[in-house]
Amino acid sequence: MRDIPSDVFRQILSLLPAELLLQLRCVCKAWRNTVDDPTFINLHLHRQIHASSNGVGQLILRGELDSRLYALPLESLNNSDVSKEIIRNMPLIHNPFEGFGLMKLEVGSCNGIMLISHSNGHNFLWNLLTREFRKLPPPKITIKKSTGLYLSVRGLGYDCVADDYNVVKIAQVFDPRNRILKSETLVYSLKFDSWRKIKDLPYRISRLGGGILLNGALHWISTTKPFKSMDNLIIGLDLGSEDYRVLLLPVALPGPKKPSATHLGVLDGCLILSCYYQIERLDVWLMKDYGVRNSWIKLFSVSRLDNIGAVETLRPISYSKCKRWVLLQHDKKEFFWFDVEINICKKIRVHCPPTTFSSHFCVPSLVRLNVGGGDGGCSKARKQARDKGKILFEVELL
Repeated sequence: MRDIPSDVFRQILSLLPAELLLQLRCVCKAWRNTVDDPTFINLHLHRQIHASSNGVGQLILRGELDSRLYALPLESLNNSDVSKEIIRNMPLIHNPFEGFGLMKLEVGSCNGIMLISHSNGHNFLWNLLTREFRKLPPPKITIKKSTGLYLSVRGLGYDCVADDYNVVKIAQVFDPRNRILKSETLVYSLKFDSWRKIKDLPYRISRLGGGILLNGALHWISTTKPFKSMDNLIIGLDLGSEDYRVLLLPVALPGPKKPSATHLGVLDGCLILSCYYQIERLDVWLMKDYGVRNSWIKLFSVSRLDNIGAVETLRPISYSKCKRWVLLQHDKKEFFWFDVEINICKKIRVHCPPTTFSSHFCVPSLVRLNVGGGDGGCSKARKQARDKGKILFEVELL
């Protein structure tokens, strides 16, 4: 191994799965230093993200009755005939959050880091592969909930300019009597372990859920006028400039029969919009060129089928490796592959799944949480975090 140039050796290691690299870092000190190097972590992460567009990664399933966690590798869904394969899911044995109350729905993931919420108000950033997590200080919201209809949304993203991971919390109160909207936006910085207030969002967010991360911005469905319930645009918060972007919905959407609900997502690096028409059908639109309204195309449409039933709980998750199939979750109970060429669905049989579950796509990564921003060596930030007691858990995997 000593005869291999260091640059070539790093390139070879960067092609390996993150799980295997955690084991190889225990071989010797030199390998450990390579795997822990921030430049190598970024190189490996870049290749992991590229591989995720080809059906590589994993789904994290959370049982809604007991909050147990399961890992479902997407590779196992792609390896054989989707109509015959039985997938065996594996419980995630390590769950460091059992003592913090009932785990709520994961509200976002970015570069292998997940944002976890609990019923008692605690929030965490967690790398489930390296087993590091960081408890977030509580944000200080100044607007009063009692003055109207209260809505709060969050999202997790990465600011590549500042090399920092951010959690965004937007709180809004709308008073329907005088049609006044009060909004407040806070951003948490992992590097500085603190919240700060930024420019308020001038639009009313009309859907709960985590912000959808794409092109350095978090996105939510919104409406131009606070007193209207009609969704007519998408708002993106650029994490680098902290300015708001406005993305228009497909031109074909306005009409006599509007969607009863809409949902944002990402497929193969493109923004998608799921439009639900009661129990009749689901239309999925894809924005080929980010920010260009005329680039919206209808990717596929799913009508009510015998093997699916009602379509209002379908959620597109990922492409297959061949890009012909789209993975759909249905009714928090099951998964389907949908063939976008011939419009047929095939059910995926999962052995002993949770009774009901939520799922979230996650790319395993080596990104560190105990140094801030994934820079791998900010000793001052690390010391400050330790002094504040914010680094709750750090494990050396064998």
